[in-house]
Amino acid sequence: MVILRDYQQDLYDKIIASARKGSKRILAVAPCGAGKSYIIAKLASETGHGVLILTHRRELLEQTGALVGSSARMAMVMTEANHLGEYPTPRLIIADEAHLSRAKSWIKVLEYYGSYTIGFTATPIRLDGKPLGDVYDDIVEGVDARWLIDHQRLAPYDYYSVPVVDTENLRSRMGDFVIEDLEDLMTNRAIYSDVLRTWEDIAKNEKTIAYCVSVKHAKETAEMFRAEGYSAVELDGSTPPDERKRIMDDFRNGKFQILCNVGIISEGVSIDDVTCCLLLRPTESLALFWQQGMRCMRYLPEKRAKIIDCVANYTRNPLFDMPVEWSLNKKLTKRKLFTENGDFTLRTCPECYQVFQTAPVCPYCGHVYEPDPRELKKREEIRIEKITAEEAEKAEKVRKQMRMEVGRCRSVEDLWKVARERGYSNGWVWHMAKAKGIRM
Repeated sequence: MVILRDYQQDLYDKIIASARKGSKRILAVAPCGAGKSYIIAKLASETGHGVLILTHRRELLEQTGALVGSSARMAMVMTEANHLGEYPTPRLIIADEAHLSRAKSWIKVLEYYGSYTIGFTATPIRLDGKPLGDVYDDIVEGVDARWLIDHQRLAPYDYYSVPVVDTENLRSRMGDFVIEDLEDLMTNRAIYSDVLRTWEDIAKNEKTIAYCVSVKHAKETAEMFRAEGYSAVELDGSTPPDERKRIMDDFRNGKFQILCNVGIISEGVSIDDVTCCLLLRPTESLALFWQQGMRCMRYLPEKRAKIIDCVANYTRNPLFDMPVEWSLNKKLTKRKLFTENGDFTLRTCPECYQVFQTAPVCPYCGHVYEPDPRELKKREEIRIEKITAEEAEKAEKVRKQMRMEVGRCRSVEDLWKVARERGYSNGWVWHMAKAKGIRM
């Protein structure tokens, strides 16, 4: 019997209520670390036979399978898509990491079976930022990351940003940067040096997951750490399954300190004692940013996570505990760069590198900073906009007063008086008299 925590039970109840009102495909939203696997396990056990749980990675399959046991059939989505028709149609499909549900293999399986489907994700948008309303017909939300942090279900975190690269001239494709451009950018020797120095300053003794751009980048990053005497291993999608499992087991057991990966530890994988995420892959995708950055926020007593953003991803996306309005139909609105006063909504302290919501001084080290030139420019734009708006408001008041004066005219003499005061022509008097029905 699966026992859920109160906030997990609340989301479970919302899912059941949505199904009872007729929803056939339900998208359930809960932050990374909220325990979605437990809710999945309860759904499987309560439904009984005929449950199919789909995931896209072996690590997720093993992790979820340990909780579910034999109460459901589990499969990797690519495998299921290649063996359609070989199994009975499930009563219920549970899709883990459902932000990937728009991929061809997922759609192939869901449309073939046509079963009731419940998708789970922390980020209910595609990697390109588009909504999932073409796959799901209802969305239900659990508590957010801020609630989980405040209630000791996620670790609090410090966010550091030391941008060592300039992404301004990178090309974008399908809502994110082009991988070839990223690899050219990130495999620069000077950048490796900056990354190493930054990590040593902030998290030298921390168990770390580094998120890299490509296989080449991950291998070279691991080599960079090893050359300085740190234990580091590279992992990517081409790593053979047995070796992949061994590497993950060794990392969990503390046999090496730094795991440099490409696209393997972005969703669902739980390693509680990881305390640092090193972001080395620039991205415009909120889904990818949150899925990667929150991997070190699993709760342990006294734990405080560290996220080191060497590529300024926070400038393109909201931080993990900021409120986000999810929708099945509207594309996610990007975070505002400036406040209504022209200050950056988030800023990086040049002394301690901490990222924080705008304040007069750094709340971590007390550093007093000068306004950025971009803030000064934005403040001037806002000042001009306010002046323009005030002038427009004054002009509209004058026009309204003038209309009221004409409206009070009851005779040709009244119209002539207004015309003389304003310097209007005789034709204006004739037109206004005709419009008001006043006899000339």
